[in-house]
Amino acid sequence: MKTRYIIFSIAAALLLGMTSCANHDPFADRMELGQVLPTVDWQQNSTVVKAGSYASFKGQYYTSADRQIDHSEVWAMVKREQSAAATSKLTTSLSYTKTIAFTDTVRPMLSVATYPHSKAVWDGYEYSLVDSFPTSRTLIPVIWAEPAEWDQDKFDTYYPSTFQEEFCNYLVNALTKDSTYYNDLRNVYINYKFPIEEFERLNAKYNVDFPTDTVASDKSNAWYTTDVIDHYYYETLNSDGSKTIHEIANEADAPSGVNVFPIYKSSPWLICRYSDDTGGKITNVRREYMPYWKDLISTIPFTSWIYNTSDKVYSVNFTRTYFLSPQFRVYDTEGKVGVTTDNKEITLN
Repeated sequence: MKTRYIIFSIAAALLLGMTSCANHDPFADRMELGQVLPTVDWQQNSTVVKAGSYASFKGQYYTSADRQIDHSEVWAMVKREQSAAATSKLTTSLSYTKTIAFTDTVRPMLSVATYPHSKAVWDGYEYSLVDSFPTSRTLIPVIWAEPAEWDQDKFDTYYPSTFQEEFCNYLVNALTKDSTYYNDLRNVYINYKFPIEEFERLNAKYNVDFPTDTVASDKSNAWYTTDVIDHYYYETLNSDGSKTIHEIANEADAPSGVNVFPIYKSSPWLICRYSDDTGGKITNVRREYMPYWKDLISTIPFTSWIYNTSDKVYSVNFTRTYFLSPQFRVYDTEGKVGVTTDNKEITLN
């Protein structure tokens, strides 16, 4: 009786164990492998391809014995890199080049070629496919560099709509913010052919009687400085540490105890003075007349700022280059897909 009870208990325990395994098998859970996908690799023969030609490759793949390969494909994404620049040629000490660069995707990852499995050769270990995929002739690089003739349509196509305005505004503001680029401002005035109507318009607007010369040599004579003392000045220190210049007719007009320095005869819009700080002569455009010059050089068009008079070209440079990001894919008859991960970007030239 006792023996029977033991046997019955063992049998019940075995039955309970079998039932538990059917409901939850930790070993089987750990061995779950997921989907079986084709194993894929490839070698690309070149990373630089002429747009419109074919890019060759060698693909290798295999799958498990219970699966069948259906076909393979090459997919590719198209990326575009563009850069645009313009350089001022009317200025010298103010060396200014405005540059923009950006990259975008012009086509998402799409299939560009399909290959039947029958084209592949079994080498005893895996299938090998030697073939190529096409590239588009529309993806040729674009270069527009230092043209001798200006093409506004090309510029509008290649450059952002705000580029010209931003370029000109930077130059105008830099030249007229203060006298940091005094020599450049003078040279722009002398070398650019402003129409006489502009001088007349600004003279009336600002109620001044500045020269209306249009010949470079005459303008050079109009913008002048000398070593002849015209009057004098002294400085006082402000609470913020800046200095105020006080102009006086004679040295005797200065308060006692201050240092007096000469101001030299020059064009009416200039103050040419001796500086104790530098130990020499310095020249600035008088602040009250700077709006006149800002108004004047604001009339210079973009193309005149960038024209290289020596080489007779416009100093613009635009480039556009396309790149392919390809991928080799192998499909089995159940629609499972194996994909390459070692992919090299292709530059189209």
